[in-house]
Amino acid sequence: MEIDWNVLSKQWSDSNFRIGTVMKFIKKPGELFTSYRTIKPSFTIIKQGQGVLLLDTHTYGLQPGTIVHSCSDMWLKAWNTGDEFFECYRVLYETSLMGNPHMQETYKHYQVTIGDSPQIYTILEQMCEFSSQGDIQSELQVKTLFYHFLNETRISSKKLQVNEHRVMIEETMTYIHLHIQEPHSLFSLASRYEISPKYFAELFYKVAGVSPINYIIRYRINIAEKMLLSTNASIREIGKSVGYSDPYQFSKIFKKYKGVAPSDLKSGHGIVGKRM
Repeated sequence: MEIDWNVLSKQWSDSNFRIGTVMKFIKKPGELFTSYRTIKPSFTIIKQGQGVLLLDTHTYGLQPGTIVHSCSDMWLKAWNTGDEFFECYRVLYETSLMGNPHMQETYKHYQVTIGDSPQIYTILEQMCEFSSQGDIQSELQVKTLFYHFLNETRISSKKLQVNEHRVMIEETMTYIHLHIQEPHSLFSLASRYEISPKYFAELFYKVAGVSPINYIIRYRINIAEKMLLSTNASIREIGKSVGYSDPYQFSKIFKKYKGVAPSDLKSGHGIVGKRM
């Protein structure tokens, strides 16, 4: 499941945090380094090595540059599966949303990728140092650093998602081109990647500069225009070939986007008045 940063950021901003223990683990190859029932939410941030983390029935692969978030009341078990030492940090915290029956349920456990982000590990080292001191000023420092950690996590993850999103949207465009006759909806396109229609539309617009539905219409109309000018196919046949079984609907949409009726264009009496 891909994280919608708009939703997750709101979940963070709507909550107050109290930071608990901040720990650093270094474990030998094959060593189990934790197994317990969680009573607080936590972040596990991997710096070195390979491992596996189980949250009840959910399995997360652990590798450098990844972060796993777990919620309370889950069975957590993790171990080093690599041939080298495994190094990670764990940040336990409490939130004002805990125990709230109206708590946002969307992201109670998840994994994000931050890639090579030295800034985050510097923040975590500082959190470990202040957390061990136990005085009021140190607690304040840890909480301040925790907000820096959340923000850097969001920034680093979103940077990595940019290229992934571009590939996804370009693949969607190719899919639309190859299936031009088929009915498409925002829901059906988004469901191919198991993300929400609203989030998919935002990503599509960022890459293509136009909404998914407008992209489909424009592509269909542009193909239809070429066919009207270069083939002897009827308007009904051309409309059907680009996904419009109703010739009236096809003519109406074509005129809206091109400024001329398809019948006028085909007969040579029309001049295309709009570019798309």
